[in-house]
Amino acid sequence: MKYHLLSEAKKALEYVNRVENSKCTGGTEDVLNLVFNTTVWKAYTDAAIRTANILSSFIQIHGDLNQQEEDFFYTLVRNNVHGDTLIIGSAIALEPGLFNSYPRYCPYALKENGTVKAFDIAVNYNYLTTSTEWYNVVRSKDFTAATIKTDLITYNESSATLTEVEFDQPTAKYNDGHWTFPYFDCGGGNIWMVTYSSPIFYIDTNRSILFRGVATIDIELTNVDINQCDLEEGATKGALDVFRGTHNCQATTKCVPLLGQGFRRGAYLCECQRGFYYPVDSPVRAYSGYEIETYVDKYFQQVEIPFRCVRCARGCDSCVDATPCLYPLDIGIRLFVVLFTIIMIIGCGVVSLLIFKYKHEMVMKTASPIFLHLMCFGAILMCCQIFIAYLEPTDILCMIEIWPLHLGFSVMFGALIIKTWRISVIFGVGSVKRVNLPDSALLKRLLPLIFVFILLITIWTGTNPPRVEILTLTNSLKFYSCSVTWCNYTMYGIEALLLLFGVYLCFTVRKAPAHFNESKHITWAVYNAIILGSFIIILTQFMSESGGPDILYLLLLAQLQVFITITIALIFIPKFWAIRNGTRPEVNNGAVTTITGRVKSQMPTTVSNMRADVRSIAVQTDDITLEMPLTPSNSFKTSKYSSKVSPLLEVPANNYTNPEHVNELETTNDKTPDKIV
Repeated sequence: MKYHLLSEAKKALEYVNRVENSKCTGGTEDVLNLVFNTTVWKAYTDAAIRTANILSSFIQIHGDLNQQEEDFFYTLVRNNVHGDTLIIGSAIALEPGLFNSYPRYCPYALKENGTVKAFDIAVNYNYLTTSTEWYNVVRSKDFTAATIKTDLITYNESSATLTEVEFDQPTAKYNDGHWTFPYFDCGGGNIWMVTYSSPIFYIDTNRSILFRGVATIDIELTNVDINQCDLEEGATKGALDVFRGTHNCQATTKCVPLLGQGFRRGAYLCECQRGFYYPVDSPVRAYSGYEIETYVDKYFQQVEIPFRCVRCARGCDSCVDATPCLYPLDIGIRLFVVLFTIIMIIGCGVVSLLIFKYKHEMVMKTASPIFLHLMCFGAILMCCQIFIAYLEPTDILCMIEIWPLHLGFSVMFGALIIKTWRISVIFGVGSVKRVNLPDSALLKRLLPLIFVFILLITIWTGTNPPRVEILTLTNSLKFYSCSVTWCNYTMYGIEALLLLFGVYLCFTVRKAPAHFNESKHITWAVYNAIILGSFIIILTQFMSESGGPDILYLLLLAQLQVFITITIALIFIPKFWAIRNGTRPEVNNGAVTTITGRVKSQMPTTVSNMRADVRSIAVQTDDITLEMPLTPSNSFKTSKYSSKVSPLLEVPANNYTNPEHVNELETTNDKTPDKIV
């Protein structure tokens, strides 16, 4: 139905164009058979209705209008067109015999060039023909239900008694009249117009209402714009809305009506839609509707209409040319970051292979190889974020990107902190208690921590995942980035709490014996992660809208260096160095070296000085137990672990030649040594 109406409207516009370009032959037969919204002109019809009712009153009194002079009729129609309104003309068309001066009589007033002209159009135009819509449609109506008013009139006669006289008069209403289709008035105003006709009545002796003519007003359409653009929701409706949607603007453009162009086709511009630009260097950056309509008439669907705009560069909301809006990524920087990350992953793999190769070395056994492998695995997981961030962000990639970084963090630093926790537990209990914490027991404590991180990331992904957003730099260039929400800060806070717990553990074991400096380097790694890591994260947030995507990519690499490269270096370089040099547990002339590097409490150099209650300490993994004798509590004056820990000093050489046989050492008394395992 809508397509049919648009098709009819387009045909009407083509007809308008043909009529205006053809020779006028007289008459009003050139009609547009379209239904218009005439309610917007209803206020102007009052002039025609009042004129018709005045003439009906005269006819009802005298039976005809022969008593009136011609000036009377011309005065009525001239008065209707005076004023600054859309009314351009007004006529009174009478039935034959009603005004005997002429066989046909139709006085007409027309507003033209600032003045009003009045003449009888019946001289050259027979309005009584059936083709005259504004007269014959009203003439053929049934007025049996028309309104009859009874007025009471008191005439001022010379008699002493004044009486009221009843006067019946048929009265025309708005619905009794008729709006014509728009037509070209050739011979009248030679313009496109629409006419409203109000009937003139007479009541005969049988109380029947007879048609006696019409009074009309003409609305000029020449100055009424044809709006061919689409009717927007909420827009004010007009009389010529029937032509809405008949424009020929293409999909990349939008129709903008030109005001003041009158009743003619093509009165619009095709401006570029948002996100497109006009490809021609012109003062008016839009296609002319007149040119488009002419082109359509000429080729009529034989070729594709070329009046199209060009899409803006990617990332531009609007533009005037092809200037890019997105920040140009530096491929060199990004490839460097990717290559460096690949080297990091290869490095983690090599470290893991070396751990497996030297797993029977005491330095590896005492450090729990399974946790060292987990650290390498967590580091590789964190590196995977670089490859995801290399791609252009999408909602899916933004959700995926949070997984490797935070999950890898929980695996790597969880393994590191759980090892520190074991040292804290061993050196935090009483000297006579036995602590059984093999690697399998630590794994059971690490897995819940990792599960908690998985649960948190899952909730994050499901409730408030990061989305792609467009950030704008100071130079107006834009780039795509994953949004930062409160969930990001929550996760950073949880990770910071985990690292702070690691700091606390490092503080509790600061005076523990530093066998191969394991605890000391764990402490440094945790301090580095919480201090430098926090600095990089804060710097990244501050640089998010000023540095650009390449800077953020480099900061991501720097973040991985803090959390991965430095941590791996602190933990593994001392171990591989010890393996290369064949280093044994540190013994400094009978003193204990703590994880802070300080030497505590010189010990006696003879076995006779160790005859007090001597106990042993063991660093236990799943397959070895390394025991070390402990001195009495009064042997150390400055350390809270002095009552528990003593280096191997006065042990016979033949019993210390192999560290794996340390558990065979006997104390000088008859008691079986207690073990802290």
